[in-house]
Amino acid sequence: MICSSFTRHLYIFLLAIGLLATSCKPSTQHPDRLQLTTTIAPAARVISEIADTLAAVTTLLPQGNSPENYEPTPQAIQALTTSTVYFYMGDLGFERSWVDRIHTMQPTLKLVRLDQGLADRMHHHNHPQTNTLHDPHYWTSVRGLKAMAHTIYTTLGDIDTLHREDYRAGYSRFSERLSRVGQEIQAQLTTLPSRAFVIYHPSLTEFAEEFGLHQLVVEQDGKEPTPQQIQGLIEEARRQGVRVVFIQQEFDSKLIQSIATELGARTVQINPLDGDWEGQLRAIAQALSDTSSTPLPR
Repeated sequence: MICSSFTRHLYIFLLAIGLLATSCKPSTQHPDRLQLTTTIAPAARVISEIADTLAAVTTLLPQGNSPENYEPTPQAIQALTTSTVYFYMGDLGFERSWVDRIHTMQPTLKLVRLDQGLADRMHHHNHPQTNTLHDPHYWTSVRGLKAMAHTIYTTLGDIDTLHREDYRAGYSRFSERLSRVGQEIQAQLTTLPSRAFVIYHPSLTEFAEEFGLHQLVVEQDGKEPTPQQIQGLIEEARRQGVRVVFIQQEFDSKLIQSIATELGARTVQINPLDGDWEGQLRAIAQALSDTSSTPLPR
């Protein structure tokens, strides 16, 4: 009886441990695939387009959250234990404090920074209207996406040499699609009613530089602007004939709405963190090329 009771209690204990481990460990529907993790949905989409069915990708940042104030959950960090590679953006919000911690907790996990080839040039940004020396939102540009894709392709080919040609083919398909999108957007933005736009958070620095646009940013060094700064921004936006004010769902829109009203400009909501990178780029270009809005006279 004692032995039977002990066996029963041991079974219950082991079952509980198993259930706990299952609840903490991310479910993997495709254990035969290469397990990868990245920070945001646009990067996950690029990885999936290149790797196709050869990889399963986990995204750390949930939809609707801002990377600036997000803290990864234990479940999100747990997802990294099954991953071969963590592709991180480089200098995005919580990454600044978490990448070193992740390396300490999981020293065998391969960490790959996706802005390789862009970082040196981007750190020299010092545009007076972007208010930042380094805008990490480079995936909102064609050249940023191209650099990401090349890093992803070479990394996957190095760690999974058996399928290197498959990754090469995926990268080729992605590059051709990206080139086509870039050419179409370039043509669409050749003649615009205004080459300037207003945005709260400087998420389109790379897009603006790539296509010869002027980004006017409301946020000042990560903080709300003073009344004097707002007035200066409005005056500059009027001088440049701004017709479009972009709103991002991660940020309070009351101030940006009032600025748009003052300018007589249209507000257009964008979501740079959406996985549909092509849809977002085309929506931004379409908003800028739309001639239906006329700013108020000076």
